[in-house]
Amino acid sequence: MKKRLIITTIVAVFLLVAILAAALNTIFTVTHVRTDFTTYSSEGKGEAATLREELDTFIGRSTTFLDLGEVSATVDRYPYFRLEEVEKRYPNTVYLRIAERKETFVIAEETGYSAYADNGVFLRTAETTANRASGENILLTGFSFTRSGSPSMFTGTYAEEVRLATDAIRAKLTEERANVLSIELIRRTSDARNDFFRLRMQEGVVIDLGNPSVQPAEKAALAIDRYLALGDEDRIFGFITVLDGENGELYSDYTRNSAL
Repeated sequence: MKKRLIITTIVAVFLLVAILAAALNTIFTVTHVRTDFTTYSSEGKGEAATLREELDTFIGRSTTFLDLGEVSATVDRYPYFRLEEVEKRYPNTVYLRIAERKETFVIAEETGYSAYADNGVFLRTAETTANRASGENILLTGFSFTRSGSPSMFTGTYAEEVRLATDAIRAKLTEERANVLSIELIRRTSDARNDFFRLRMQEGVVIDLGNPSVQPAEKAALAIDRYLALGDEDRIFGFITVLDGENGELYSDYTRNSAL
């Protein structure tokens, strides 16, 4: 009798555990994947719809045991999207905040162009320099960049300096593509201190940033301040030059003549 009671108790405990597990599984099951997208192009909107469908396949999975790395990997398959936030919101929701990367640069290749985001992430191969949202991308010339890493990015001499300079320009202009047509690396001697970035602006003025391996962001910011201070007529012609001055200070100058 005592033995039967023990067995009955054990069975009852197992049944209770099973019932609780089933109840918890029902409660902690993904029933909703919420995705907040920021997109800039019509293509981005279409890709967002497709990605949203893929993310909905996580519905029905256990909230507790769902691997967010698997969710992140799904987003990573779309090079134009950057996952800014992902989290479980118990008991039944997975939340994601996703932004479309802004296509910004192009580099000429043998059969076309490679397009990159504002932080240098590779996005696509293209036939022209046109931006997929609107306007044109900034053409990078004279650089010997290669692609590496995950996500794949342009790397090489002056890659970081280009990113720092354009970050500073963006902070001043909001949308750097609206003003900057191209950035060219010019090397006239073997001494890197004589290198400079040449920026061709939409209106015609040219900006030269000397010795760009030193303070590229500060030089770019100073150049844009000088550019914004010009009148409309002066922006059509001439050069803005930013060079290293004494004691770490920077020197800027504007020369009004026909641009190259």
